[in-house]
Amino acid sequence: MMVPRLLLAIVMASAAPAAMAAPADGPTALSTKTQTLHVTQTYLRAAPGKRAALIAYIEHNWFAMDRIGIEQGLFTSYALLERADDSQADWDVIVAVGYPTAKGHDAPGVADAFKAIRAAHREIKVDGLGLAELGTIVRHYPLTLVDQGR
Repeated sequence: MMVPRLLLAIVMASAAPAAMAAPADGPTALSTKTQTLHVTQTYLRAAPGKRAALIAYIEHNWFAMDRIGIEQGLFTSYALLERADDSQADWDVIVAVGYPTAKGHDAPGVADAFKAIRAAHREIKVDGLGLAELGTIVRHYPLTLVDQGR
């Protein structure tokens, strides 16, 4: 079945080297010392004609906060995956965030620490638009990483 292969590819991509997730001159987004034990995937659907703007919004806002989460040890990685075909699907992009504990966002202290990061963040709109105008969150999948195939 195609879905398990897709999910495996997404999990593997979310634990990929930091070069995928961080600016070339910025801090790495995946510590070689911290193993990813949980990945949360968030599927988003772009508003018509707004996929590129939605991606830019995620990079400027979500990933700005995720970088801080990595610095604080809340996350191990983050990645953005874009649907590469033109098939009909209810999603356009996936944001995958890796965690150093199997409990992910539900681990003690993670939600509160991220709430503080979010409160300190100032939204950067893209073309004057926020998330509500650029797209919608379709669903989340919390996943436990079983084997990373090193």
